[in-house]
Amino acid sequence: RTEQFDMKTKYEKFIDAVSHAMEDHSFDIVWFYDFDEQDTVPLIEDTGCYPEDGHRVLRIEPLPSRVLFCVMEDFANSLPDGQEKEKLLMSLRYRKPFSSFKQTLSYTSQRENWFAFKEKQMQEIIEEWMSDEGIVYKDGVFSCNGPGVLEYHRDSGLTQK
Repeated sequence: RTEQFDMKTKYEKFIDAVSHAMEDHSFDIVWFYDFDEQDTVPLIEDTGCYPEDGHRVLRIEPLPSRVLFCVMEDFANSLPDGQEKEKLLMSLRYRKPFSSFKQTLSYTSQRENWFAFKEKQMQEIIEEWMSDEGIVYKDGVFSCNGPGVLEYHRDSGLTQK
């Protein structure tokens, strides 16, 4: 698995990192894309984990749970009619649909198909976000001059660039 990850392009690694940030609903972590570091960075209060001083960053908002729910639902609906499809659709009706779906998935033959489907859907979501924010990938570098880009200063926080 590590070898496969190492063979990913910079663009694919960006998609993976932003996907992770968008799926993180932690209350104490705010994710940013740091255009100077060319990587995602967390801001975690009271831990000293911050973007570098003076770096240009763009906040990565967590995806609404409804969007992630729809990805699971779309996957289940894409399956051929049968027991696995019905079990996955039923799991989405339980009280805790995310954990129910994950648990039900582990008892099907669809685990690898799910990860491929989710990865493709997240790439589409992220590419739409990139377009909305004005993020450009050219010659191996991500850049953005959109209004959401801020400059981080440890003393004063985020300021408009």
